Amino acid sequence: MPEHQMAPEKEKDVLIRMVSGARRIADALKGYIGDVRVISHHDADGITSAAIICKALAREGKGFHLSFIKQLYEEDIDALSKEEGGLIVFLDLGSGQLDLIQDRLISEGKRVIVADHHQIQGEIVSDSLMHLNPTEFGIEENISGSGTAYLIARAMSPENKELSELAVIGAIGDSQMGSIGPHWGLIGLNKEILKDAENAGKIKVSKGLRIWGRTTRPIHKALEYSVDPYIPGISNSESGAVHFLQEIGVNLRDENGEWKTLSTLTKDEMEKLTTGIIKERVRDNHENPHWIFGDVYDLLDKNGIKDANEFATILNSAGKQNMGHVGVALCLNDKEYFTMIDEMLNKYRREIGKSLRWLEKNMGNVRRTENANYVLAGSKIPENVVSNVVSIAHRSRFLPDSEKDKPLFAFVDSDRGETKISARLSDDAVEKGLSLQEVISKAASVVGGQGGGHAGAAGASIPKGEEERFINSIEEILKKVSENQNEETGTTEGINDGREEGEAGREEAGEKAEGQEGVQEAERKGLVRYFGA
Repeated sequence: MPEHQMAPEKEKDVLIRMVSGARRIADALKGYIGDVRVISHHDADGITSAAIICKALAREGKGFHLSFIKQLYEEDIDALSKEEGGLIVFLDLGSGQLDLIQDRLISEGKRVIVADHHQIQGEIVSDSLMHLNPTEFGIEENISGSGTAYLIARAMSPENKELSELAVIGAIGDSQMGSIGPHWGLIGLNKEILKDAENAGKIKVSKGLRIWGRTTRPIHKALEYSVDPYIPGISNSESGAVHFLQEIGVNLRDENGEWKTLSTLTKDEMEKLTTGIIKERVRDNHENPHWIFGDVYDLLDKNGIKDANEFATILNSAGKQNMGHVGVALCLNDKEYFTMIDEMLNKYRREIGKSLRWLEKNMGNVRRTENANYVLAGSKIPENVVSNVVSIAHRSRFLPDSEKDKPLFAFVDSDRGETKISARLSDDAVEKGLSLQEVISKAASVVGGQGGGHAGAAGASIPKGEEERFINSIEEILKKVSENQNEETGTTEGINDGREEGEAGREEAGEKAEGQEGVQEAERKGLVRYFGA
């Protein structure tokens, strides 16, 4: 995520406008007579989006029919046009197919609601299509699909404030944790939703090491699998992690012989660990070696699963294994389904681990060009985990530092007989103006495919056999972007630190619209300021 934050006044304006749009959609849902057809994406963000909207509908006494999909294809839309029922809700997808939705669904008399956060493609020309997407207001990263769904649910009833917890989990699952300098956590509109979750008694926020698996993984495994922050000699090395812990005097097991986790370490052990990690990063000349801490989000009502990050991974594992309904049941605390977590999660981890091992062994076969890196994996990486694998590979040191600002594209076989592409781009490259969503969408359209996503993370599906033409198109686009950026290098007029013009002057002059206590009280209230209850 780009290391900047929207100015408070602009953020407030965006929230007001989004809440207004959410109210319109909420009124439409509450006023509709009949069952609502709900289609959602199959990842953690989509599953939490579905749980939020379906729970809100149930509270209104509305029936619904829910399905999860990997991607919204033309044939999916055609199938929906033939179904009975007049209202279709798309969650965490749909914004990239607005023209098709209007041509195939609205034309058949359907009413459609799209609550998404991906880049918009197409233009709305029908009043029967209601659309809520933060990118319409210039927001790219600081609210997820589940956050957008939550605004709608919140507008339906104040009772739905408790669902804010799911929106936080969805944002984390969508990799929206990011940094403002040394701070690591949710920012922007996500932070407003987080306040609702705290006020509802659903989430507790504290500071800690931002290493995944703090409550479930043995400490040496958590360190081994840590790629962000990267720990030299320890990340990607179990033996390195074990030796490191022995060296700093932290035992792997407790007095009962159980594996220690980050969450069970004593204060003294945690101090040894954090000091040791920072020293290793200093020794490696790592930029900002002390940036290893961040917000930790404890769930207070998820049947023993305490870490929001880990819960998001559980939901991803459910969705990627075609068990989105299990994910929704977990979101809504159906205890019967919590017994399925271990088996489901272990299978998911094994698939990712196997794919990463293959990738590590075959990094020499990665096609490297002046503009990008391409992994042609075929059937070696399953379609359902390629996005996870390419994310981990891009964040870790699979590629040399000289390649870190180049896009990474992974090509795998899809179960539709096509080639699926998943791509990632560094925050620095995004800051310079490169958008993977634009690049991959253009290249896919050239070869008869379709693509979409975000500036830093995007995907596409293209016909089998068109891989080389797609790569050539990517290269042409990236070359033009690079040439344009080179022409603009040196232009610094108007560049500031992310604050609105005049904001610094107001702060330096000490002008404040409200007393500090009043501001802090308003901030603690979260979205109550915008919904009024």
